[in-house]
Amino acid sequence: MNKRTKRWVLAAGGVATIGIIVTGVMVLWSGGEPEAGTKPTRVPPGTVAQQFASTLMSDHSVRAAGFTDASEVAAPVITRLRQGMPGADIHFQLGRNPQVPEGTTTTSIDANVTWTLPGGVPLKYPVKIEMVLVGDDWRVHWSPTVLHPQLTEGQSLAYTTTSGDGALFDRNGQPLPPDFAPAVSGSIVQAVGSLAGSPGWQVAVVDATGAPVTVLQEQKAVVKQSMTLTLDPKVQAAAEAAVDGLEQAAMVVAIQPSTGEILAVAQNRAVGRARPTALVDYYEPGSTFKVVTATAAMTGGLATVDTPVACPGKETIGTRTITNEDSFELGTVSFRRAFAASCNTSFGRLAATLPTSALPEAAGYFGLTSDFTVAGVTTNTGRIPEPAPGAAQVEAAIGQGTIRTTPFGMALVAATVANGRTPVPQLIREIETEGVQPPALPGGVAGSLRSMMSDVVTGGTARELAGYGGVRGKTGTAQFGDGTRSHGWFIGYRGDLAFSVLVVDGGSSKAAVAATGTFLGGL
Repeated sequence: MNKRTKRWVLAAGGVATIGIIVTGVMVLWSGGEPEAGTKPTRVPPGTVAQQFASTLMSDHSVRAAGFTDASEVAAPVITRLRQGMPGADIHFQLGRNPQVPEGTTTTSIDANVTWTLPGGVPLKYPVKIEMVLVGDDWRVHWSPTVLHPQLTEGQSLAYTTTSGDGALFDRNGQPLPPDFAPAVSGSIVQAVGSLAGSPGWQVAVVDATGAPVTVLQEQKAVVKQSMTLTLDPKVQAAAEAAVDGLEQAAMVVAIQPSTGEILAVAQNRAVGRARPTALVDYYEPGSTFKVVTATAAMTGGLATVDTPVACPGKETIGTRTITNEDSFELGTVSFRRAFAASCNTSFGRLAATLPTSALPEAAGYFGLTSDFTVAGVTTNTGRIPEPAPGAAQVEAAIGQGTIRTTPFGMALVAATVANGRTPVPQLIREIETEGVQPPALPGGVAGSLRSMMSDVVTGGTARELAGYGGVRGKTGTAQFGDGTRSHGWFIGYRGDLAFSVLVVDGGSSKAAVAATGTFLGGL
């Protein structure tokens, strides 16, 4: 052996430190070129280990596997490793190059592995790279432990994240779809604020199915509370279908009597969707207000459901002359029959004999004088001033004059009859409503109203709803402006669903009754 070749061999067997400087750069370690005619020098094990690490860092899984003694087995394992660590970079820092005496067929190299996770967080651990002589070439002896000391066959590493964000859910626990309940969605988002939390992450040893076996490092998510709306997608969809088919401005508000949870708020394009008109704007309630007037008459001792009352087609009470729709007359009938037929003359005469405070006091039982602060929306219920004696009191008895209510307020009226007491309305379950709950209806009144509202459907002004199963309610035709035009109303309940339907400038209650049929038919 000449002196130059001898010096090369000695250098190859000496002690050297192998370092990875740039990811993906392959550094071939050599002490020089052999002279012509000499046998090519075997690439040292440290250099092969460095080549393996460099190609693995460069995300060349198949090439990296080619430096092992089982490339076909190693390639899919390395590929799965890189796929399981998305967004993370791997770096190998190899230790000292081992001395390899003549005849040695195995050796090992220590290395430190650092993963730089998304966000710059490091994950560090040591590995031992076992080397084996295969023929004339050194190869990395394949084992999953060359990737992580805790890996066994079929296992890999996986980096996963968990969101800390909260969300808005409907009452069934499902995420809200786009453009859900547009009349209130904007104000709800403002009320709940940002639901963004801090995400968490985890690096774990996972089995062949991807299930975690051992958690190596993690950061827990800081979760922002999710919010649950009381809105019911099915009820909301039915309410929207009921109003969207109308040319006139139309609204539906639905409430669950047993809980006060708002189930739907719908208003069509003629109303507009930029603000919750159905919850805040006031309208003349017309004969739907007779639920309140009947309560005042019954609590004032003037009538029971069976008390005979006169129902002429027209009557002058003081200075106010009132008529029934189309001037119909029934003669003398029971109070319940006058209610079912919506006899204005009967209710005007009864109200004229009540104290002027009677109607506002009765309205208080139904939440129409309450001030609720419902998280997520602004709401109004009613404006029920004490009328002056005489004509103003007669007009108030039939929901005209200075009486004003909102569709939301009238839905509460229907819910009060169903429940026996005004339920406290709520839209976001995690945020309680502020406001004082009105007292329960006086003994026997709720039962009488339920019976009378049933008659409205079975034999009164809302017979068209008789086929919708146990509906109870009250119609209303409410004159406005110069008295030549009217809103159409229907308020009622079925089971644990109370609602109000308003068709603005609908001409009569028939428009609201038809919309109610569409609404109930969609449930």
